[in-house]
Amino acid sequence: MSQSNFPSVAIIILNWNNWQDTVECLESLSQIDYPNYQIIVVDNGSNNDSVPQIRERFPVIQLLESGKNLGFSGGVNFGIDHAKDSDLILLLNNDTIVAKNFLTELVKTIITDDTIGLVGGKIYYFESTEPNALMHRNTNKIWSAGGGITKFTKRTFHFGDKETDQGQYDQQREVDFLSGCCLLIKREVIEKIGPLDTDYFMYYEDVDFCLRAKARGYKIIYSPKGILWHKVRQVSRKKFVDYYRMRNHLMLLKKRFESSLFMSCLIGKYLFIERAARILLRKFIYHDQEAISDRMAALFNGFRDGLMWRKA
Repeated sequence: MSQSNFPSVAIIILNWNNWQDTVECLESLSQIDYPNYQIIVVDNGSNNDSVPQIRERFPVIQLLESGKNLGFSGGVNFGIDHAKDSDLILLLNNDTIVAKNFLTELVKTIITDDTIGLVGGKIYYFESTEPNALMHRNTNKIWSAGGGITKFTKRTFHFGDKETDQGQYDQQREVDFLSGCCLLIKREVIEKIGPLDTDYFMYYEDVDFCLRAKARGYKIIYSPKGILWHKVRQVSRKKFVDYYRMRNHLMLLKKRFESSLFMSCLIGKYLFIERAARILLRKFIYHDQEAISDRMAALFNGFRDGLMWRKA
């Protein structure tokens, strides 16, 4: 890439009560070799000391306060609204650590073809994937090498998840979707299809966005040279994850696959049984501390609200 051809990039990072990870992410970004970018941190309604902590350590970074938790989609859109002059928008999770050249490689890919609308990189687990293992940087265990969608249930999955990297995902290719964990987007895509859909609040909004872009003729590209590490930790209050993943999967079926109520109900029942079984399995094998009754209730409510299209 020549020195005269560095399109401007706005890196949008959400923070919600987790300034420690945000600071580590910003520290890694301070080392990247791409010369033309700005960072916008959106504090998504934190109720701790996140704002002063981040501002003290990075006083020159644009730090926006949403005033309340807008969810992932709403928080990202809030940041996009303040990045009007950037050619490219990069959505980046605050719990990531990036390689020095990751953004340069992603930009190289996205500018090679006018039909490429979105690009994502190779994302490794930052920590061990083994239950109860000590946390340590794991540089060769893949979390995502792009995403796929199954034919019948339209279930999403990450290529390479938990695989040791032996070069099997070193080829650039077109994929069904990319995770919002690291998603580089051309400005024109947002102008044509709109921002992220706030109906989802959290989970599946990235899949929805990719499918909308693909429907408008844009390619979704996985670029293996854009490398970063993701701190994929066990989430507390898992019932909220259970609820939104169930509800939003059913919403995605109706919004993007025009699934009938009968098919949505059929697929939803299958997913409910599968996810309920997984909850029970983890409870008895890994002694999950969250109450089974709470998580089952969350699954049921997500199933009901997804079919009825109840929004957050």
